[in-house]
Amino acid sequence: MMVVSAKETFEFLDILFRNRLTEAEKYLTQLEEKHPDDARYIHALKGLYHSYVGEDRDSLLYMLYLNEEFRRRKSDVKKCLEALSKTLGGDDRFFHAWRHVLEAVEKLPKPAKITATQEG
Repeated sequence: MMVVSAKETFEFLDILFRNRLTEAEKYLTQLEEKHPDDARYIHALKGLYHSYVGEDRDSLLYMLYLNEEFRRRKSDVKKCLEALSKTLGGDDRFFHAWRHVLEAVEKLPKPAKITATQEG
């Protein structure tokens, strides 16, 4: 089974955070076609996309950028997500996606929509 890689996730988030929304949506479609068996992972990426586009300030994504304490504790969040994955019966790809997101946060550009929210 071919799965979405951390590199592909980084590329998707880089496109998304630069507000190239149409391109990000197309990239998601390409990932679905390339990795049809990795639906849970792609589901997580779609959730990120919708949280970002919909400016969902209560989402985990926004919390990473708007709440400094939450951001400092992202390693704790990562551990909790890993524990939840195991509790729910194993190695769920949905949680792998979030692990990759949390690992990439410091290397990604600041999300344009979220930065605008902070300034406005």
